[in-house]
Amino acid sequence: MSNNKRQLLAAKKQLLIKKIERQRSDLASTSEDWLQVTAPYDRAWKTFITFRPLFVAATGLLSIYTLKKPKRFLQLGKKALTIWGIARTVKSTINATKK
Repeated sequence: MSNNKRQLLAAKKQLLIKKIERQRSDLASTSEDWLQVTAPYDRAWKTFITFRPLFVAATGLLSIYTLKKPKRFLQLGKKALTIWGIARTVKSTINATKK
């Protein structure tokens, strides 16, 4: 290999090393921002995991209830969807009046 080609490869290698260093520093700075933004979701997930045994038990009880009285469960589901829709409508109306 000629001397000129080695120098060219060494210069290219240095440029790539500098580029990697910049990317690492950018990643380090943005990772802190990312952790701050996702902190509420992390707390919610930790809370969910804490109460996981209760959710599992509730799901089991709900499935037993559903097997015994499926018609009543469907009625409760329809009522829940209706209440959720009303709540969304009220919330959007309140937000619209604030603006």
